Amino acid sequence: MQKSIKGMGTAFGAALAITAITLALQGTDNKATRLALELTARFSFVLFWLAYAGGAIATLFRVDALAGRGREFGLAFAAAHLVHVGLVIWLGYLMGRVPLSGGLLLFFLAGLAFTYLLAFLSFGGASTLGSLWRPLRFVGMNYILIAFGRDFVLPVLQPKPTQYNAAHYLAYAPFAAASILAPLLVLAVTLRHRAVLKTA
Repeated sequence: MQKSIKGMGTAFGAALAITAITLALQGTDNKATRLALELTARFSFVLFWLAYAGGAIATLFRVDALAGRGREFGLAFAAAHLVHVGLVIWLGYLMGRVPLSGGLLLFFLAGLAFTYLLAFLSFGGASTLGSLWRPLRFVGMNYILIAFGRDFVLPVLQPKPTQYNAAHYLAYAPFAAASILAPLLVLAVTLRHRAVLKTA
């Protein structure tokens, strides 16, 4: 428990440092805030990706440092993402309106709800759900992955005319590839386990 809380504090502090450095160098206007949003989104995604696929990597490639640390990375992601949410609120203040609207707003709000519901339940609440915890975690984690995928994959597949440049693809393509790779890694582990059970 203490290790998880320390990890949350470290992740939150790192995201805050990224934001502070970005705004100190670029200012606090709309453009600088959007850059900070992009950077903190990527930092959050790395932590989430390790929570989602770290166990699979540990199994497939024997990376023991990632084994059994899904909850730790998940809580670190939830903590770091609070800074990103704060930047969204700040951007809304600068714009004088909510940055998103309609179905897209609801889509991302549902992702946030899953993020903090899973984080809250990981502090003992999961055991009270019994058999419901695993399907809830499955739906929640995959919904969050899809939300990240929407932000990273679409700009690669459907870039704006002004975004046909190497810098744009370097900023999005690695994260888009990671979004697609994550469930494939988990699927590979699932199929391996089933194969082992059949031969046992």
